[in-house]
Amino acid sequence: MISPKNDEITIDYKKMERFNMEKKEKIILINKKPVTGSLLYKQACELTDLSQEVRVITDYLDHINYSAKQGDKFALNNFVESSSLGNIVDVLQNIQDELDKVSNSICPDEI
Repeated sequence: MISPKNDEITIDYKKMERFNMEKKEKIILINKKPVTGSLLYKQACELTDLSQEVRVITDYLDHINYSAKQGDKFALNNFVESSSLGNIVDVLQNIQDELDKVSNSICPDEI
């Protein structure tokens, strides 16, 4: 299907179409819509955003852990007294909810 020609790649779409028809590939549907590259890209972007949120929380907790190991009671007390622990729990809950949404949105209608 792909053949080199003068250091270029050309695609024979007719052969690809015949190949797909011969294989009789099943079209995957999500919410009664075919899976497209744009749908997958959108979901990948959402997962990347969530990954970055987890990374920020992890870095913050690493910093607090380091402060605790160094005996920095001021940093630890400030962390607890400023309700930062509750904020972290809220952010982690939000991440869990968003991961559930992405997981549900990429589940095919039939397997």
